[in-house]
Amino acid sequence: MTDFSATIAFGLIRRLAAAGTDTPSLYLLISDTGATRAIEADIAAEVQVQLGLGLRSLVAAEMRLDRLEEAFKRDPDRPVTLITLDHWLPKLVTALDRNVVSLTRGGAVLLLANQAIAERLLSAAPNLRNRLSDVLTIRPDEAFGGPMA
Repeated sequence: MTDFSATIAFGLIRRLAAAGTDTPSLYLLISDTGATRAIEADIAAEVQVQLGLGLRSLVAAEMRLDRLEEAFKRDPDRPVTLITLDHWLPKLVTALDRNVVSLTRGGAVLLLANQAIAERLLSAAPNLRNRLSDVLTIRPDEAFGGPMA
């Protein structure tokens, strides 16, 4: 897989702040599987501190295909949505790919996946791939020598 630019939650949320949380944006964040929880916590903390807003967090394994409109719904108090792709779910990926415009209508969407799932997502979801604002490798803050989140 291609080497993508590396970031931490602080830098990612600065990007979102500069673009504005109302701007439709879609990021694919690639992490080590063992770092997922720390990265989720870092992102939630940075959204709270930098944007003064809440983060809407969804886990792919818990998302229901018949209720995707809930994931797409705009929430002004939580305009940033983090979807953790914890399992490869081809039906969910197809649904997200088919409805990518509705997905990003609510603001910024962050897809967090390990490398294997990210590779499959990029090849299986051409509409989603074409709408990506960026693909980044993300690490917990302490991986760059900063304080632990």
